[in-house]
Amino acid sequence: MHKLIGMVATTVDIFNNLWSVFSTLGVIVGIVVISYMVYLIVRNRARGGAPEPEDSPKPGELPRERKGAKKLLLSVFLSASIVISLILLTFIALDNLDRPPADAMEVKVVAFQWGWKFYYPNGYEAVGELRIPRGTAVKFYVTSQDVFHNMGIIDLRFKIDAIPGKTNIGWTRVYQAGVYEIRCFELCGDGHGVMIGRLIAMEPEEFNSWYSSLQAS
Repeated sequence: MHKLIGMVATTVDIFNNLWSVFSTLGVIVGIVVISYMVYLIVRNRARGGAPEPEDSPKPGELPRERKGAKKLLLSVFLSASIVISLILLTFIALDNLDRPPADAMEVKVVAFQWGWKFYYPNGYEAVGELRIPRGTAVKFYVTSQDVFHNMGIIDLRFKIDAIPGKTNIGWTRVYQAGVYEIRCFELCGDGHGVMIGRLIAMEPEEFNSWYSSLQAS
């Protein structure tokens, strides 16, 4: 849980941990509810020849009020605690998404019909392909030059709107070197289906060598 609150480093970690918490609590609650339901069914099943309990409802009568409300209060308390905990964890995780590390590499992203432009800190512009060093936080400043787009990287659980005249900020960190597909998740015209880019996570030494060559050129 500490990892979810204070040490999470990527959007993948954030959403995977949230999913684990939600699904685990859901399974536990489901087991408790179903088990208690089965217990009540077995305990109150019809028994041939056995007299009915005195407090059992009779045909045409409303059930008698039973004294005490401990079970009701306990169930309300547990339910409220679970819901409030999930809400708090969600807001903490979302707050983490809004706070990129101070040393993050900054990249400007401009969406257009139908592609992506990436601007590096040194001013170099690339179209359709973004290279980043593995393990380094990357902060995106995302906008659009024409219509609404949405930049999404499924493998990184990353999505952010690209809106004309507005800059949205998001960040992520990639620990595994490789190629990640960038797609548009906003229907933006005839070429929407082919609006595909690539994010290439490189080894830091390899990236530094490549980036230095850009600065020298």
